Parts: sequence; structure tokens; C-alpha cells
Amino acid sequence: MLTVIHHPAQFPPGHTVHGWRIVKLVGAGAYGAVYKVEMNGKHYAMKVAMHRATSGDEEKADARLRRELGCLVHLRHPNIIAPRSHGRWPDFESGWLYVILDFVDGYTLAEWVEKVHPTAQEVARLFVKLSAAVDYMHGRGVFHRDLKLNNVMVRTSDNEPFIIDFSAGDYTHAEDLTDAPLPPGTRRYRSPEAARFLRENGDDRDARYEFKVTDDVYALGVCLFDVLTAPQPASDSVKTPVEGRMMPPHPRRLNERVPGALSDAVMRFIARKPENRPPTAEAMRRELEALGKETGPEWVTPLHTLTAKPLLTPATGTEDAAKPAHPRRGVVLSALGTALAVVVLAGFFASRQAEPERRTMIPDEPALQDDAGAPLLVVAPQEDAGMPLGIGVASPKPVASSPGVALPPQAPVQKESPSVKRAPIVASTSESPALKAPASSGGRADFLKKCAAATAAVALQMGCPGSSQVRPGPSECPSEAREAMFEVLRLQEGDAVTLTLDMNQPGPNGREGLYADGPVRGVVRNGIPELPTGTVLRGQLWTSGGALLARYTEAQYPNGRTYPVCIAIGENGAEEGIEGSVPGAVRFPRSYPASVVKDWP
Repeated sequence: MLTVIHHPAQFPPGHTVHGWRIVKLVGAGAYGAVYKVEMNGKHYAMKVAMHRATSGDEEKADARLRRELGCLVHLRHPNIIAPRSHGRWPDFESGWLYVILDFVDGYTLAEWVEKVHPTAQEVARLFVKLSAAVDYMHGRGVFHRDLKLNNVMVRTSDNEPFIIDFSAGDYTHAEDLTDAPLPPGTRRYRSPEAARFLRENGDDRDARYEFKVTDDVYALGVCLFDVLTAPQPASDSVKTPVEGRMMPPHPRRLNERVPGALSDAVMRFIARKPENRPPTAEAMRRELEALGKETGPEWVTPLHTLTAKPLLTPATGTEDAAKPAHPRRGVVLSALGTALAVVVLAGFFASRQAEPERRTMIPDEPALQDDAGAPLLVVAPQEDAGMPLGIGVASPKPVASSPGVALPPQAPVQKESPSVKRAPIVASTSESPALKAPASSGGRADFLKKCAAATAAVALQMGCPGSSQVRPGPSECPSEAREAMFEVLRLQEGDAVTLTLDMNQPGPNGREGLYADGPVRGVVRNGIPELPTGTVLRGQLWTSGGALLARYTEAQYPNGRTYPVCIAIGENGAEEGIEGSVPGAVRFPRSYPASVVKDWP
């Protein structure tokens, strides 16, 4: 029976397109479909536009594939995917456009990190080749404009990288396909100057951002940052935020296995100001090439913890590792494992009702959610039997936790040593001593008089009612908080962690939230030894001007101990909200870097 094919997404295995035999569908999206094809015993990739040139396609799928072909015909580099042929099917003049490319038998860069567990030396050498390819590209007037982990393939046989997918690319004298201020791309890898241009010109449909060499350098730097800091970049959508005016934490802070010199280099590659980045990808290549020659122990150790050894199959007694697990299958198995762990922990909770002070859920809080929106069961660790932490103790004992799982505070336990004073709590909760007015009416009148005479910043620290709507200006961090942070906790000014701004904010952490003025309780998602994951931070948010300013004045560690702190979001003042933000309703990422400060910005 003859099968009639009406669309290029319907090519079955064995079907032939102008001599190219379809082996299988590799993937499909809104713009096109990619097939593995064969001719003369050799495999290639066939990329087919989802719409004809005459279909009135608003996404311009046909034009973008032609643009990609236009970029590629300018390039011949061993680390850039090479075009071999192109045509239209079924009609050579009006059919669907297809392009034949070399087929890379391997993984995306994100999958490569998970499956290969590379060392710092291997990563540096791989990015030497990628930066050389980007510099070559720029020398021929081509910009990629969408460099990211999924647009780099790594060949299995020799770990050779290839830059792919130039559908958002541009070259000299190319037709303008963009009807918005910025070209199509991925927000995470967009340079700060491009993001600023969008904020300033988002309503002007005629405005066009002039893409530069340093934009691609920045995007490649973010790729390197993710490879060094995200152990599962393909399976886990949550990564340390890099957007905004504030720099993210150093990679070495997030992953102690990253060599210090490589960590410092990455921070230069993703500097907020383009003049502080390498001026060209060639300068980036030279710096990485020097680092790739390092041979010390930290350079030849896998950057991320190796996965467990595969179980032996009952039938053969051999490792079931010959066939790599399908990425989606791995995600499903991981989810099942998480669900099983939740069930086990729930049963454990039921059997330990006699010790509520040892293990507890966060009181009066909505359940924390993972990035799929599923609730996370969180367990508070037992208080250690040692003496309370005080002056002279280097740092709180780190508490082990699963990445991204917030550990709640315990039931009341002994707090810090009396030698550390407790600062006023900003959050307007009933237990906050800063918000408790004097018992007598006369005492309350005196209290309100002091509030009226105080500046906004001082009124906030005093816990005065109604002060949350006035965004304070720069001020000095209280001495109690400085003493606790720098002498007890051994924090340093500028130490940064990834913070879930508000534990009450619904939805996955990878998405944006909606914020208003008032008290807030956040939780550290990706911490450092001195400020570990699971630490709960209480503070205040301001949203005047459609921008967000957050000050956290109290930190409750996973072991239940509480310290005054000064931790801020917005190192130079309020951070601009996402487009559409207004005072009292600022759109902002749910997770964002927060920094230790000695003076409030």
C-alpha cells in the first residue's frame, strides 16, 4: 500500500528524499524537524523547515533555515557543523526546504557533562576549541547569537565539540528577519548590555540591538560557567542565575572542585561590562589554552561526583551500561526514586511522632516545590550535641542536604552564644521582637514618636509599622550583624548564594514570581559552607518604581541557630523587574543571587 506523505514531519524510516534515505527522526520543533539520513553508506543529518516559503508562516521557519545555510556556507572549521547539500521537497521550487549537514554521533554539551564527568583540564581544552571556532566565525562576519549548551554537540568517539544550529545567526548583508529589538535567542545567555537595551527599548518595534563579538563571548562564558557548576545540566532545569546587574557566585564557591584560576577566568568572561570581558574569542582561547596545560590534582579530578556503578543484571551478571539510558527515561527514573524517598520519609515521620522537636515541617508554610511543581518533603536535622556556636568558632557545622532541598528550622532550640547580640527582625511576624510595641500605652506613644523621627532605614531596623512601603536609601549594616557575619560565621563581604526570594511564592524555581512590598522569608538553594543550602533568611522587599530591592536581616541555619545578617539582592540598589513590572507587582525570577554586604545598597 502506497503511503502518502503530506508533511516533512511525517517521513517514515526507509523513505527517500532525493536519494537521502531516512533512518530515523532525531527531533522536531516549531521551526523544523531533524532526521538521521544515509547515502552511500554514510550518515548525515537532514534539517527540514516546518513551513514552506509561501505558507505565510509568521515564525519565518523557511527564511531562518535559509539564513542558517547562508551562515554555514561562509564557514569551514573542524569544530563547526558543515553543510553538504540542500534542496526542496517534493518540488524543487516551492517545496519544503531541507539542508543536509554532517551527523555528529554524540551528546549535547549538557548531556556530555552528565555522562562523561569531565575534568577541569578536559573542559578547558574543549572550550579552547570552541572559542577558536567562535573567533573564526567572527573573522568571517558571522555571529551565532544563540550559543548555549544544547547548541554544542560533543562526538562520542573523541570528545570533539561542534557548534550547531545557526538558525538565529547573522552574517554581513543578511536579510533582517527580526521584528523585535533583540534577535531570537535564549534569555540566560543574553549579555547584560543586550538585556539593558531590551528594557530601554522594549516598546519600540523599530529599535534594533547591534550584536557584537562580546555578546557571543559572554554566551560562551555562561556555557563554561554552567559546565563547571551544574552537575546535571541536561536533567535539571534549575541553574544558578546569571542574569541581572549582580555577578553570580564564583564557580569555585558553588563547586569546590573547580580550580581557582579557571573560576577567576570564567568571571572575566561573563563580566557585566563588555569592556571587562576578553575583547575577542581569540583572547578567550589564549587564556583557556594556558589553563588547559595545568596538570595538578585539581585539574585531573572529575568536576562533579560520579554516578553510582551500574547494577549487574540478574540474567547475565554484566553491567547494563552498554546502552546509555535515554535522557527522558533517566528523568522519569529519577522522579520515581524521589517519589519513593518521599514515601519512605513520610513513613519515618509517622513512626517518630514522639519526637516532634527533632524533625518537623516548616510551620504555617505552603509546601516547598521542585521545578516540576511537585511538593518536597523536607527534614530538619537533629541539633548537634556540641556547645552553642559563639565568637572564636570558625563556622557552623555544615549540614548535608540534597541539592535544591530547603531544610526547615527546628522547633525552639538554644540560639547563638550570648556573646553575639541578636539584631531586630524585619519580617512582620508575631514572634519578631522588633515589632512588639511596649506594653503600656505611654510606652507605645514614645515608640511611635521615635519612629516618626527616624529615617526610613532606621525605622525599618526598629520595626516601625508602615515603614515597608518606603524604599530606604544606603545605610550601614548594624554592628551586631557585622560581628555575627564576619567574626562568627566567617563570611566575607561579597560572598554570594542562590536564594529563593520568597518561600510563599508558588511555582517552580526556574520561573518568575510576582512580588509586592512587605516582609519576606527566603531560603538558600545553592549555598556555600559558611551559608549552607537550606538556610532560611527573613527580611523585607520593596517594589517602588517597578524595581525590586530585598534586604535579609536574619539567617536561621539548618541546625536551628539564628544570627543577624546583612544580605541583599541588588548590589547597586534596586534590581529592575522583568518587563511588565509595576510598583506593588514586580515580576522577578524566583531564584536569584544574594550577596553578603557590610553596607546596605
